[in-house]
Amino acid sequence: MIYNSPRGTSDYFGESIKYIDFIIKTSKDLFKLYNYSEIITPHFEYTEVFSRGIGENSDIVKKEMYTFLDKKGRSLTLRPEGTASVVRAVVERKLYSENLPLKLFYIGNMFRYEKPQKGRMREFKQIGIEAIGSDNPAIDAEAIWLLHNLFDNLGFKNLVLYINSIGCSECRRNYIKLLEEYLKPYNEQLCDDCKNRIGKNTLRVFDCKIQTCKNILANAPKISNYLCESCRKHLKDVFSILDILDIKYVHNENLVRGFDYYTRTIFEIISKDIDSTQNALGGGGRYDYLIKEFGGPELSSIGFAIGLERTMLLMQELGIRLKEDENNLLSAYLISMSNEFNSYIFKILKFLRKNKIICDSNFNIKNISKEIKFAKLNGYSHILIIGEDEFNNNLITIKDLNNYTQMKISWLDEKNKLLNLFKNPDYK
Repeated sequence: MIYNSPRGTSDYFGESIKYIDFIIKTSKDLFKLYNYSEIITPHFEYTEVFSRGIGENSDIVKKEMYTFLDKKGRSLTLRPEGTASVVRAVVERKLYSENLPLKLFYIGNMFRYEKPQKGRMREFKQIGIEAIGSDNPAIDAEAIWLLHNLFDNLGFKNLVLYINSIGCSECRRNYIKLLEEYLKPYNEQLCDDCKNRIGKNTLRVFDCKIQTCKNILANAPKISNYLCESCRKHLKDVFSILDILDIKYVHNENLVRGFDYYTRTIFEIISKDIDSTQNALGGGGRYDYLIKEFGGPELSSIGFAIGLERTMLLMQELGIRLKEDENNLLSAYLISMSNEFNSYIFKILKFLRKNKIICDSNFNIKNISKEIKFAKLNGYSHILIIGEDEFNNNLITIKDLNNYTQMKISWLDEKNKLLNLFKNPDYK
């Protein structure tokens, strides 16, 4: 019987792992620079964490969650996103009692039952941040700055940053009534999804990709014209700080986000180099009421998330090469011509690995030409050959695969010469 992975999942190996490691390392380095610390939450939660946090009428809760009963009949759900779990942890552990704002980041697997497509899997990795405990528009600007810097550090060019405000609960409520009144005459022309959204999650109609709906919404009232004075000033202050940071942005008045918990500032970053239907790199927004919804104090917060797999695929599609760690540019492949030389080979391996030099050996003996070909294909910069002469005389033959030069050194007397070869690329 042949076993296949479940639909919407993937196995990662080889070059993909290099991209995943690079994205995670780049993210962690940048998060620490902005004083964010890591939090790890469970892969599954009680279902109410997501139905209450994300919203009963959101597409995720209605259609996309992996929900099951445990052996005691309790409803559990594999987490479909990161924010609700982080908020649950912050409230349960009373992490808000620390100095605020509390800055946290997470990296973990998420699960959504939806139609698999390029960059959108049923099991996927998400990277995100949450800044909890400040209503200052400055922290909105900093979160947006951090998201922009992340993709810049990953090597993306031609980025476009969209920002909008969907107001507080009061001005949004008034705007939604106005929008629903506008859409009433067009009800029969709207797609089924948009019809179902009206009255439940009305703002999501702006997410629709169907051209008929987009044409109808082109002349719809804009929420930016109906913000209360406080929300209008908040957005203006965010813009002014981004101007100071010299970050270009577009006020996209049709931008919405899919979760019920968002308030005021929302944002999304896209790449102009990618087809418009799949060019979103990441996004997020402010949520001022969610902590209280979970039983905590009233703490304003903001966050964002990116999909790791989508980011990786877009990097590969755009030909973004990984920035090599300077300490890992040089590596050694040890070619032993006989299993009888294992004792000698492992002395060399121990020495190299102790000094943090990437190295490996051929545990399956082949002919020398096949071994050299293998080393080249796997990106090794040098090969170290141990044959009969080298073993009997404590020698190492070193071949540079970049310029094809060759040298012999004494293992007993010239260990430092071997080390210098890898630590200092210009060493001769």
